[in-house]
Amino acid sequence: MGFRMDANTQELLDRMSERYHIPLRSSLAGCTPSAKFIESIPISHARRLQVIGLLEEDPPHELILAIGSEEGLDQIDLMDRILGICSKPILAPPEEILSAINHVYQSRESQVESVAQIETDGSDHPESIDDVMREDLLDGDGKAPVIRLVNSLLFEAVRQQASDIHLHPYEDRLIARLRIDGILFDAYTLPKSIQEEVTSRIKVLGQMDIAEKRLPQDGRATVQLGDRLVDLRISSMPTSFGERIVARLLDKSVRLFRLTDLGMKGALLESFQSLLAFENGLILVTGPTGSGKSTTLYAALQEIDRLEKNIVTLEDPIEYQLEGISQVQVSEKRGMTFARGLRSVVRQDPDVIMVGEIRDTETAQMAIQASLTGHLVFSTLHTNSASSAVTRLLDLGVEPYLVASTVAGVLAQRLVRRICPECAISIAPSEIDRRRHHLPDDVMIKRGAGCARCRQTGFRGRLGIFEFLIVNEAVRELIQSSATATQIEKQAIGQGMQLLSEHGRIRILDGETTPDEVARVTTRSSL
Repeated sequence: MGFRMDANTQELLDRMSERYHIPLRSSLAGCTPSAKFIESIPISHARRLQVIGLLEEDPPHELILAIGSEEGLDQIDLMDRILGICSKPILAPPEEILSAINHVYQSRESQVESVAQIETDGSDHPESIDDVMREDLLDGDGKAPVIRLVNSLLFEAVRQQASDIHLHPYEDRLIARLRIDGILFDAYTLPKSIQEEVTSRIKVLGQMDIAEKRLPQDGRATVQLGDRLVDLRISSMPTSFGERIVARLLDKSVRLFRLTDLGMKGALLESFQSLLAFENGLILVTGPTGSGKSTTLYAALQEIDRLEKNIVTLEDPIEYQLEGISQVQVSEKRGMTFARGLRSVVRQDPDVIMVGEIRDTETAQMAIQASLTGHLVFSTLHTNSASSAVTRLLDLGVEPYLVASTVAGVLAQRLVRRICPECAISIAPSEIDRRRHHLPDDVMIKRGAGCARCRQTGFRGRLGIFEFLIVNEAVRELIQSSATATQIEKQAIGQGMQLLSEHGRIRILDGETTPDEVARVTTRSSL
């Protein structure tokens, strides 16, 4: 909290304080929210009246109604009757009150299980698209049970920082699963009887055809959690027991990471940052889906001076808005492909271009041409290692001499779960882990014992492990001779490149992750 009031707001509150003889507080910092107020007054009414119930810090801990509008003052008697308490009104800045409302209502316990027990009679039809284009997940007052259930499920997913929600239909039940830190968990078991209504509700949110149940569909929506906006990318797929729904969550309020936040440091960070100063060339980030490639590209773009450079991105979807950067949404349905968009972008006099993904030969050739004509180009590829990204471009039909002359560097990456700092303990590694990760005989490593903060998993958050291939003269010669990925990798290791497994070993020794985590994400890349 701690908002600075403008002169008009200050003057209005001063007049109200003098007229009604009510004390004025400039800050609500340190005040305890009233559980009775939260349970009794819907968030929609609290926002409209600009009022929040708080408990006085000192005895007798009486109820305070912090109010920011004259309409709220008019409703004091009514709220006292609802609460069954004689409250003490105070005035406070509207911004402070709205911030407190969003915070305290967001902190409520999950209602998924309780709402799921409500029997539906088939009369709770989804609202119109206009009503649900931007749902406020904190506002459940007056909503049908299935709507409150879906809102509660979305709220829990956002609160637990899940990246995906899976609704998996079985013969006798509907399982809601959450992907947290890259791992799927069974979160809730819902009655089979409400499966159709839950599915329809989510499809309406995504502007999908609720009558079409035999074909896959895609949709998108934006929901609101207090002052946070979350984008949903929704996909439906028909299965033998009903439609399976997967929704990817993109929290717009999550801060953008810097390269150091991702786990880059030391020589790796310096080497990667040095490429960002290039005037032209192609920089690739590789890895499987969900390995954090887009996050790394966003972090890299933030390192570039956006005042002196014209930066344009082509994305599908646009995950986060970047200040000072022109971002273009790719849409294959409308004919706006990466290749077509790239042709237009190069006519916009860009210095730096980010292409969300190189998927085909045309996009690969356009990216290569853009880098040849004086642009610094960033993009991603789906490959297991840094060296195989080079051979992937060759497989797409790009001439070896063009790849050799344009690719400046390739960063392969994976995400491993970070050991929860609250419950980390030291242990001796098993003999298998010692051999697999070449750990010293007398070393102690860490693991999470499990606590409430990490949901008893022992992990909280993720960090990256990296493999960075710098294309120097020796590597260029190998590329021009159409060398294999193995030959390129051997040369790169000779000049100092760390493999993903080696970087993971360092993370283990630093006490940041576990041997099993590193093995989980690097086993395939080492085959």
